Amino acid sequence: MSTPTAVIKYGGHAMDDPALCAAFAAGLARLAARNMRLVVVHGGGPQISAMLKTLHIESRFEQGLRVTDQATMDVVEMVLCGQVNKAVATLFQQHGARAVGISGKDAALLRARPINPALGLVGEVHAVNPGVVQTLLDGGYLPVVAPVAMGDDGKSLNVNADTAAGAMAGALRADYFVLISDVPGVLDADKQLIPALTRARIDDLTAEGVIHSGMLPKVGACLHALDAGCRKALILDGRAESSLERYLLEGAPLGTVVEA
Repeated sequence: MSTPTAVIKYGGHAMDDPALCAAFAAGLARLAARNMRLVVVHGGGPQISAMLKTLHIESRFEQGLRVTDQATMDVVEMVLCGQVNKAVATLFQQHGARAVGISGKDAALLRARPINPALGLVGEVHAVNPGVVQTLLDGGYLPVVAPVAMGDDGKSLNVNADTAAGAMAGALRADYFVLISDVPGVLDADKQLIPALTRARIDDLTAEGVIHSGMLPKVGACLHALDAGCRKALILDGRAESSLERYLLEGAPLGTVVEA
């Protein structure tokens, strides 16, 4: 029986609360000890926004994506690759996981092209070269990936972490793609959790404005991962204790499962 692979997007409140960070890191170490092959793609939006504010650079968003000019891109790369990535990898190591921090530019892991001139240097992943991640996994390491991609001209592009993680899950044909965030999952118009979603239902809820803003790239990433070969996609609340372990090990009915 093959060893299951899970690509996990780590972000939201789960990254901000020290107790939740420690619990998440310890949970990853326990999963790795049970021979789960784990890849973590992390966000860092609040940290980027804080640094931009310090530098008096305005933060603007369109459809849940950060508008990124060159000055903003410089800050994004500095914060995600230099600060957040190493902090997350160090945290995981302190709790027993053999974490290695890399960016999407390393070994051309993530190749992207600009989505829309109005968004500036925001990239859409068009190719994933997972060799470096596979090598790390085969060596018993836990890759921690910052979602900065390489453009066709070699320059850096800012990629939404949800989207980057979904592309990675598809390229690895992962057993699980899990979005860890600070929401229980996808909520309906009455703010009640939707346990399972189909593509058609996502289209309906998007048209109705129920799925909007930051949830748009989340469900889009789930669908992309499934289309590319990932087995299961889930949006999971990182504030719930041991939610990742309970889902991966016990199949607990948590969050919103997105079905192909």
